[in-house]
Amino acid sequence: MKKKNAIGALVMAGMILASVPFGAGRSLNRLREETLDDAYYYDSTGYAIYEGLEKQREAARNLITVAERYVESSPELGPYLDELKYRADFCEAFYDPGNPREVESYGLLVKASQELYEQMEQMKLDEKDEKYPRQLISEIESEQDKLERSSYNDGARGFNERLEKFPANLLGQLAKVEKLGVFE
Repeated sequence: MKKKNAIGALVMAGMILASVPFGAGRSLNRLREETLDDAYYYDSTGYAIYEGLEKQREAARNLITVAERYVESSPELGPYLDELKYRADFCEAFYDPGNPREVESYGLLVKASQELYEQMEQMKLDEKDEKYPRQLISEIESEQDKLERSSYNDGARGFNERLEKFPANLLGQLAKVEKLGVFE
């Protein structure tokens, strides 16, 4: 009888220990979702991160359209154009709010846009196209500035700091809770 009680107690203790990471993971994921809901979709100023990202993608696509008109006469644009197309396609296909990889992919989109713009600035463009690259890169940079100043970043930093402290750091790793990406 004592042996059965000891085995039962061990099984019960094992089940309790196994449930702790699951419960903690659920709580941490709920906190992560609350942080996203509070600021990713619409922050305290009414700015929506996803809308800013969409505007960046759209401006990058428009920059691609303008650059495509000149790639035949200026083949040196080709690698820059291909890189920006790749980045724009990747950003469009990869939608995972708050994921650090999503944030990084948009940073690379901005960088590729700036590099293509710099190449186009050195070229002689048709009169009808002269103003567009500057307008488009200004729009991309403006959205990046809004993203960086969004209150979402404060919430994401707070969540990430919480995730780095004991015991959340251990339990978060066990439950595979991801940090939130920060636009910087």
